[in-house]
Amino acid sequence: MPKPRITAEQETALDENHGLIQAEGQGGDVLLMRAAVVLDWFGYTQDELQQKLKPAIEQADRGDVAPWDLNDFLNDMHNKHNAKSK
Repeated sequence: MPKPRITAEQETALDENHGLIQAEGQGGDVLLMRAAVVLDWFGYTQDELQQKLKPAIEQADRGDVAPWDLNDFLNDMHNKHNAKSK
């Protein structure tokens, strides 16, 4: 599966908003963030994040997809990071 490309306008918006954009899209809320933001927020290395996301990427490549709640995912990552930090 090829990596999605962002537009120059999206790139500029990310630069102006510290690597994070949240907006309304046709299918609902849209969140666009640089990988470094996720790594910084949750204290993961890039390798750890790739390992966490690998099963989901493989599942999507197979076409086996279902609705996904970003807030639940982010809360779970935040809770795991807090548990690691204690």
